[in-house]
Amino acid sequence: MDKSLHILTEQIQTDGADTYYCHRYEPSPYEILNYIFTEYPLSKTDVLIDYGCGMGRLNFYLNHRFHCKTIGVELNETYYQACLKNNASYHHAKGIKEKEGNPYPDICFYHQSADSYPVADDINHFYFFNPFSIEIFRKVIEQIYKSLDRKPRTATLLLYYPDAEYTYYLDTCTPFDRIMEIPLKGYRKNIQECVVIYRCSF
Repeated sequence: MDKSLHILTEQIQTDGADTYYCHRYEPSPYEILNYIFTEYPLSKTDVLIDYGCGMGRLNFYLNHRFHCKTIGVELNETYYQACLKNNASYHHAKGIKEKEGNPYPDICFYHQSADSYPVADDINHFYFFNPFSIEIFRKVIEQIYKSLDRKPRTATLLLYYPDAEYTYYLDTCTPFDRIMEIPLKGYRKNIQECVVIYRCSF
């Protein structure tokens, strides 16, 4: 799939730079992505952000499959640069040239911490593959609230391999309702092998 998309996202982080607060990068297998987004398809009018996007696999996959806009936030400089390189390669293969100021409006990447990213008011889907600690997660949710206050809309959170602290916080301290759970291969042995989906409307 990487080859057909003209990107390179296979690398798993092994540099030891991951910490308690920022977890290591590991790309989601395409087989799992195919299953998740068959069970929960997006539309071309959706806008999804991937926190801790790594090399951008999810962003390119979703844009290719659903023609929707995607955003990636990545703190690691090496992976951010890989995102930019992949973005250029992906679009050049489609014959799409860069635009001044915002090279590729349909796929955007930001090099910053997730909790400092001011959530754009067109984003309605928020994807987390257990990217960071609960402390950072809470701050990200606060940024989402600020955006929802500015522009009321329905917001959907997708948690792949969800941390128990994430789900407890959402269940007990937020207006988000758990609307769906997608069990994945291995779920019977490990209940984290799933995607839990939360939603709220402001």
